[in-house]
Amino acid sequence: MKFTIVLLVAVASTALAKTVPTGGKSSLPLELVSRMFGHFQAPMKSPEGYVSSPRTVEGRFTSRINHFDPQNRDTFEFNYLWNDQYYREGGPLFVVVGGHYAIDPYFMENSHFRDVAALQGAFLATNEHRYFGTSSPVPDYSTENLRFLRTEQALFDLIEWIDFLKREVMGDPNARVILHGVSYGGALASWARQRFPNIIDGAWVSSATVRATVNFSEFTEDFGNTIRIKGSNECYSAIFRAFHTAENLLDAGRTDIVSSMFNTCAPIDAENSLQVELFLHLMALSLELSMFDDFNIDNVARVCGVLTDDQYQTPMEALAAYLKDRYAEIRDCFDLSFENFISILGDESLDAPQNQQYGLRQLNYHICTEFGYFQTAMSPYQPFGSKVTYDLFLAECSAVFGEWLTKDVLYDGVRLTNIHFGATDPRITNVLYTNGGIDPFRFVSITEYTNLLANARVTPRAFFTEDVRSISGFDSEEMLETKHMTEEYIESWLGSPISPFRK
Repeated sequence: MKFTIVLLVAVASTALAKTVPTGGKSSLPLELVSRMFGHFQAPMKSPEGYVSSPRTVEGRFTSRINHFDPQNRDTFEFNYLWNDQYYREGGPLFVVVGGHYAIDPYFMENSHFRDVAALQGAFLATNEHRYFGTSSPVPDYSTENLRFLRTEQALFDLIEWIDFLKREVMGDPNARVILHGVSYGGALASWARQRFPNIIDGAWVSSATVRATVNFSEFTEDFGNTIRIKGSNECYSAIFRAFHTAENLLDAGRTDIVSSMFNTCAPIDAENSLQVELFLHLMALSLELSMFDDFNIDNVARVCGVLTDDQYQTPMEALAAYLKDRYAEIRDCFDLSFENFISILGDESLDAPQNQQYGLRQLNYHICTEFGYFQTAMSPYQPFGSKVTYDLFLAECSAVFGEWLTKDVLYDGVRLTNIHFGATDPRITNVLYTNGGIDPFRFVSITEYTNLLANARVTPRAFFTEDVRSISGFDSEEMLETKHMTEEYIESWLGSPISPFRK
């Protein structure tokens, strides 16, 4: 989604990591739980103290709760922002499509898409996805109330709002429309072009998670490869030995050693496969958070330096020491029980921090019913052990939302998502898919695609959504080529010719 599906979030620093309030410091950091669902928030989150442009205007749009039931006339309002700072009469509408996160003006006001909008004299806008931020169509997030969290519903929200902007705000019903989005928001942008080519003239999408899958083992494989590339083979080997040592000790009944070393609140129950899988998965996610912190891939080498330090006698000791130090200020011990994990996701209130700030329950429901993206350790080509399967995620979906959410329901939801939108063969035009060469979400995106005025490009050595930022002196030649390519394709959708075979 930066995991919406989803997927990879400008993750908070360790000191600012939030937990669900409890009697003591033992609960799981919410940033850690959010990563279980591949959730990366908006890649360009407002820095502390950021003041939005005075030309950015806030609004609320009234939309139908259920677009597909003519007998249900219930409505709700979602947030949107617009800015006419660069708009020239007759210019296009450029829209940053909202995803699994609260609305934020920074992405609209500071990005390569904004820069292209300025060149094209475009009107800029962005929307907040239903059920996220303060755009909830329901009074609480009970399972029954989450049934309107569907991609098709969100698409109609988007299209009806765009029609409103053109007619009522811009005063130009014939304005061309260009969409941009990242991760799940990027997928929505491409699907909007696919479904409504009469309204959407083109879309540039970065790390767009267009292929749903239950078993996303490619993620952990690629994470391992990134550790080799940005860290070292020694670091990869240390992590491999640490996880396999922990698994072997648990299999041998030496839970006391593992529980003590990793400072769990209660001894790990080796007979409880879900607890074992959850423990191992959260340890891997903790490393992922550290190594991808603030989207700075150079953190991999920093973390690897600790994990391979000579002061530790074994790799497992090094891993445990690192994780204890990372979370020392926010918890006394790790409550890794499956029940505690479910209690975090089971809170149905709108203002619970895990829902209001991280969108966890909403995101979890969307993942469990339409996308999957479960980061398993079922591939032998990764260093994080072998015990984490999609059984953990299937059990979690059922425990949180009810026994109706079975394996068959989840698999059918993933299958239908791919049928409805075409997965990696959407038969689409006027969409440019961009991905980074070391972005694990490229495996559920489109990296090779050539059609009339459509294309795909992978930027070597680039990470998740690096290409959405404004051109700078830090860009590689390949990244500059990607950014210039996006500009040229957008110009072509607005009327200038371009060859679709350029790579």
